[in-house]
Amino acid sequence: MKIVRFFFGCLLLIMLLSCTRVYVPFTLELRNEYQLTDQEMRELQFYISDKVILEREIVDVDKRVSQEHILKKIEDKILDQIVFRSFTPGVAVDVLPYALQVAFEQQGYLTFETDGELQDPYYFKSDRYGEEVKLKIFDHCWWFKHYEDEIYSNGLVDYNGHEYWVYNPEQRPHLLVDEESLEKIIEKRRIVKGIKQKK
Repeated sequence: MKIVRFFFGCLLLIMLLSCTRVYVPFTLELRNEYQLTDQEMRELQFYISDKVILEREIVDVDKRVSQEHILKKIEDKILDQIVFRSFTPGVAVDVLPYALQVAFEQQGYLTFETDGELQDPYYFKSDRYGEEVKLKIFDHCWWFKHYEDEIYSNGLVDYNGHEYWVYNPEQRPHLLVDEESLEKIIEKRRIVKGIKQKK
């Protein structure tokens, strides 16, 4: 009886392991290694690694807000809040040489960038202070430019035509891709064998 239980336990474990998805950070190295075209990038299943919260104040409450968004009232202010949980799936809607615009819902997208280092993931990078404020800071604090890339939380981001504050992500969010999605792209490629002349 113990042998039967052990056998079924092992079988169940194998089944669970075979169903487990493997997520890997999406890097420039991965993009180059698989020689992914822009179209293939749009067919990949992406995920966001860590939670991101966007918030903006609603001035006109009568304006429609998407059902996925949360309306919060804090100190007589109405806030539109969008929550992207860890491992929320998304698709690339635009592919740039060192950036990807990824949609996690029907409207709007988040931009993920790489600094060109092969092994670094495509990170979500908000514009912390907005362009006008940033230029003023650069004029008075030249050293700020050295720290700009390190600052990614509590920033501003344009999402679906509105400016939102990024609410303090715990980790630096980046793009993940599941290996199965990559394998499907490779399998889909058809290699032409050519035609030989008959002798």
